Amino acid sequence: SFTTADGAVLRCGHLPVAGARGECVVVGGFGEFIEIQFEMVRDLAARGLGVWCLDWRGQGGSSRPRRWPSRPRARRFDDDADDLADFARARLTSGRPRLVIAHSMGGAIALLCLHRYPRLFAGAILSAPMLGLRIGRIPPAALRSVTGPIRLAGLGVAVVPGTRRFRSDRIPTPETSRMSSDPERCRLRHAWFTAEPELRVGRPTYAWLDTALALLARIGRPEFLARIETPVLIGSAGCDRVVAAAAQRRAARLLPDCTLVELPQSKHEPFLEADGVRRHWFEHVDRFLAERLTSAG
Repeated sequence: SFTTADGAVLRCGHLPVAGARGECVVVGGFGEFIEIQFEMVRDLAARGLGVWCLDWRGQGGSSRPRRWPSRPRARRFDDDADDLADFARARLTSGRPRLVIAHSMGGAIALLCLHRYPRLFAGAILSAPMLGLRIGRIPPAALRSVTGPIRLAGLGVAVVPGTRRFRSDRIPTPETSRMSSDPERCRLRHAWFTAEPELRVGRPTYAWLDTALALLARIGRPEFLARIETPVLIGSAGCDRVVAAAAQRRAARLLPDCTLVELPQSKHEPFLEADGVRRHWFEHVDRFLAERLTSAG
């Protein structure tokens, strides 16, 4: 575990590698947890990286509210960015280049961290980062005119209508899963939630959505992105029904040092996709690692 500056206890994991050429910290998206990253951790270690994993506050095995512990609350994303920075400084101490590898919501937090701490990481690998949400044709500003008043009325913990409820008897398939088209990997999160219910996080609430939309408006500003000097690799999933690929393409144009990789056959989790998609994605990851670890060294 790792204790934050304000006393929250975050669960972490570590896979050391003898003679590692670098270190990375892996952080997940909304509702994710260390266990589903085991295959990616193995693959990164095989590439010579010492790997750390971190569960965000309110998720996985990290600190949660006592009341309704699985109910998402309004996120303080600045605290998340500080937690990531403090964790990296405290645990990734070998002197080798540091990398952050982040998925979805974790990608948005990683950008916030890179903006606030420009020399902390030698590079960032962002898998389907949450830079925009698939919310239909409703403009985000218009949606916030609903989510904001609901929060102010004290109803922020109410679940957003239309979101999927977890059901142990509804096992994802490659056709129904929004995460992966792989027959085994698409069931991974569901299997863990069934086996270990305490890992589960409920559906998005109005409070979570309101703070997420506020964050997206903030990190999407051209002047914000222009100040991120850290080299970034973005994997954009072409079959994503969770986050907006268009927002990722726009960010890639505005970031000073960014490589965008289009993954047309990938659903929301490129690291959990079918072998062919994963191989293609890892080819670009390998190229990025070779360039950034060499230049940082």
